[in-house]
Amino acid sequence: MGRCYGASRWTIFTKIVLLSALPEILAGIRIGLIRGVKGVVIGQILVSIIGYGELFELYSRSFDMERFWALTLILFVAAMLLSAAVEHFEKRIEYYAGAR
Repeated sequence: MGRCYGASRWTIFTKIVLLSALPEILAGIRIGLIRGVKGVVIGQILVSIIGYGELFELYSRSFDMERFWALTLILFVAAMLLSAAVEHFEKRIEYYAGAR
């Protein structure tokens, strides 16, 4: 239909194909962000030389549960905020996907 109205290949790609694929792309990014944060935290805990892993080990070994849970909540909130930001952008783009 785009070709019938004289759209170039670039216009068809950017205005039709890309916009219709954006909801799935953003859903993948959102899932990837959550899994990425989990992977970083687990990797830091396993290595526990620097960063969050070291703090987790330090707080758990010294039974400083207030700081341990505060650090856990900060990481959880950061992951949820990243996910919410992508979800918000995804909802704004949802119009272009249409009812397939």
